[in-house]
Amino acid sequence: MKKSIMKAMAVLPLAAVLVSCGRATIDPNDYLEVKYDGLDTAARASFTVDYEQMVKDNLKAFGIKDEDDDHDIERAASKLQKYLGGELDKTKQLSNGDTITFEWDDDKVEKLEKKYKIKLKVEDKSIIVKDLEEAKEFDPFEYITLEYSGVGPDAYAKIKVDSDFPVSYNYFKATPSSGLSNGDKVKVTFGSSSSDSDYIKEECFEEGYLPTLFEKEFKVDGVQSYISKIDDVEKASYDRMDKYARNEFDKLVKTWEKKKLQDIELVGVNLYTPKDKNAYWGKNALCFVYKVTTNKPEGFKDDKEEEKATEAATEAKTEAATEAAAEAETTAANAEEAAKAEDAKTTTTTAKDDKKSETTTTTAKADDKKDDKKTDKDTYEYYYFTSFVNVLTPDNKDKDYPASNVQKPEYFNFFGVSGDAFVNGNVLFEGFETLDDLNKAMESKYPSSKCETNIKKK
Repeated sequence: MKKSIMKAMAVLPLAAVLVSCGRATIDPNDYLEVKYDGLDTAARASFTVDYEQMVKDNLKAFGIKDEDDDHDIERAASKLQKYLGGELDKTKQLSNGDTITFEWDDDKVEKLEKKYKIKLKVEDKSIIVKDLEEAKEFDPFEYITLEYSGVGPDAYAKIKVDSDFPVSYNYFKATPSSGLSNGDKVKVTFGSSSSDSDYIKEECFEEGYLPTLFEKEFKVDGVQSYISKIDDVEKASYDRMDKYARNEFDKLVKTWEKKKLQDIELVGVNLYTPKDKNAYWGKNALCFVYKVTTNKPEGFKDDKEEEKATEAATEAKTEAATEAAAEAETTAANAEEAAKAEDAKTTTTTAKDDKKSETTTTTAKADDKKDDKKTDKDTYEYYYFTSFVNVLTPDNKDKDYPASNVQKPEYFNFFGVSGDAFVNGNVLFEGFETLDDLNKAMESKYPSSKCETNIKKK
């Protein structure tokens, strides 16, 4: 509800009727009243002329015998209003101390003086504006908050006005209001444009307030954006995604029948970002890569171990042949030099003993290798992944992970296994045999992309 501030500033006492030559002299300014609506610097002025009272104060001059003769009084007042008028030279944006003038229009006064026994003393009236109330100043931007929705660079701004905003007019406009990213500048105006300031002032003044500012610039901050490098990922987000991936993997382990988990280790992440911003698969994909260690279940066929066994057998045959040749050579040397001096025989014997010592050392090393290989034979390692697509920063902690969706190994097991899995013997493994196989599969999932990794090459 608007508050109207009205003050009568120039109500003058009734004119004394002066009779000269049988005519009543009337000063119209005695019947002029000027009022103000509004506050200092933005007040409006209006006026009224009490023509009816002018007639009542001079009944005889207007040829009216009885003050109760309302009909004749109204008719005379109507004539005065028709031929004696005027207006204020300024009616808007008034302040205390301003001088305004009421300018009479006396072009048709003679008609009135001929019809009635009156003499009109018509002079313009100057009035000094005073006693206007001052407005309470306020900064409208202290009562608003810019809220952002969406993801940069396509976020948009919405202006929220506090419930305790001091005036009823509360329209604000943000430019631009869409296509925003962190660091962008947004201009907010109180009103639809800066040219509305005069109108808004009047609206606010009517309620006793004066805005001190009509335009302000804001810097966009806190808008979520898609990560473009690994360093963009907050540590808390990184840990939360890792935790989510491990929890999901634990669910998978519970379905295993032929193998048992020994260990799962996060070896690092690959970040895929599209070269084309309109890529169908998303804005980014953060792939968590794990090395999984299991036991070697029954039915498992390890091609690598078979290769190692073949190599070991070949190596053993080679060593045996070498030893046999050395022995034969030593025997021949002994036969040929049987007749030689005792010291040469002793040297030959010592050489033979050295050969046997070398053979013993070689055999010990081979036994150590066999012990190490025995440990390797008990476990098997392969690679697993969990990808988070469209990862955002800052993190939205209301979700299990700061991304739009999650991708885990997918495969078909119909007349053979295809997809993100492989079979060894009669055992199914979700994932990839080697890190290279995993990387190639990710390149296929996220084509035409750049890859950043923190996985160390071995």
